[in-house]
Amino acid sequence: MRIKMLFSLFIIVAGIASCAEVSNYAININYIPQKAISKNNRAQRNFIITIATFNDARTVADKAIIGKKVKSKNDKILALATAENPARDVSSAFRYFLLKAGYSVDEVMPEWDLRDHSINSSWGTLVIGGRIDELEVICRNEGAGVKYNTRVKLHVVFADVQRRKILHTTTLESTSTLKHLMCSGEMMQDQINGALSMAIEKIAENGELDNIIAEISRVRSESLAD
Repeated sequence: MRIKMLFSLFIIVAGIASCAEVSNYAININYIPQKAISKNNRAQRNFIITIATFNDARTVADKAIIGKKVKSKNDKILALATAENPARDVSSAFRYFLLKAGYSVDEVMPEWDLRDHSINSSWGTLVIGGRIDELEVICRNEGAGVKYNTRVKLHVVFADVQRRKILHTTTLESTSTLKHLMCSGEMMQDQINGALSMAIEKIAENGELDNIIAEISRVRSESLAD
């Protein structure tokens, strides 16, 4: 009888602990493949790309904040990136996607203000940088459950390193909603990483990157011929 009572008490205490509110949610930002990644051709693998650290242009006082759980108007719990610099994690996610797709990407991720005269000749052949306009996941109470709303918006800039010339800019966006029974840090992390990864993968959907690589390669071939 005593053993059963102790076991029941343990279950109750564990249940109370699991329901206790946390002070904030810790979120790791990573690239999580959302679809099968097609490998690029050999010529592109010999083309060195540098990913510059993205600039965080979000209008938040603390850049570590990437979301929140909202229970009422004045009652919320923040979701905080575990990294001191979430923008660097976004850049690393971008770099990891390109590596998975078979591109050759430099290990160095320099700072870049997105201006052509700031390009360093040591940055390989193509430099890709940008800014983070939106990166947020919000979990709100809705009826008997909760609803997650996630939004990611990246402004991406491509530049020819040797000519120190910006070739193209584009916007990568992704939004998602999910209804669930409860709000958790794990679910918030899954939602923000899923939306970020879907936005990153769009760079390969319309052939933008391969067209830019082809343009730079053509210009270099013409220069050598001259």
